[in-house]
Amino acid sequence: VIVFFDEMDSIFRTRGSGVSSDVENTIVPQLLSEIDGVEGLENVIVIGASNREDMIDPAILRPGRLDVKIKIERPDAEAAKDIFSKYVLSELPLHGDDLAEHGGSRAGTVDAMIQRVVERMYSETEQNRFLEVTYANGDKEVLYFKDFNSGAMIQNIVDRAKKMAIKEFLDTGQKGMRIAHLLSACVDEFKENEDLPNTTNPDDWARISGKKGERIVYIRTLISGKEGTEAGRSIDTVANTGQYL
Repeated sequence: VIVFFDEMDSIFRTRGSGVSSDVENTIVPQLLSEIDGVEGLENVIVIGASNREDMIDPAILRPGRLDVKIKIERPDAEAAKDIFSKYVLSELPLHGDDLAEHGGSRAGTVDAMIQRVVERMYSETEQNRFLEVTYANGDKEVLYFKDFNSGAMIQNIVDRAKKMAIKEFLDTGQKGMRIAHLLSACVDEFKENEDLPNTTNPDDWARISGKKGERIVYIRTLISGKEGTEAGRSIDTVANTGQYL
């Protein structure tokens, strides 16, 4: 039997930390009693998932309970290629022009498409700048979109590209997905995520985003134009979307 708790911090948060509710004061001890029960649990695996492990009651995570901790990092460029390869398959309808550029090889075309879009996602260029964070010690760091990529984001990019290919087919009659669709989908995905950082409490945002280390006290959003070729909306949030603590 496998028992899986998703968003574990919402149920088993540290006792006494609730603002308007103390429900964790009864739920956490109940879980602990089940794990440590008089009768041993045989053939039972308990798994919990959370982006805020710091909010989970420490008693749950101590040795003998949920003591094996596995951190799932954000994908690097190589991991992103592997994830893309699960969604961009050679069996997909590919545009004739893209196929012609690679000698008609479907596998070669797909590999080139994945390579191009991953390079676009992971390049530390001006158009990929996302945030500037200020740490408590005064140091600043620029974070790029690659620092926030995930498997779900990659899946969304591929889904967007497929929709673009379908729309182009309906409009022009030209069949097949192109590298241009993937690149445009990548830009659109970045565009939709640009307003996500919650700067009301930068330190909480950092914990949710998986940013560890020195405490973050201020966030400034850095956004170039949607196509990455124009000045676009370069946002200086000193006054309205950042906050010193």
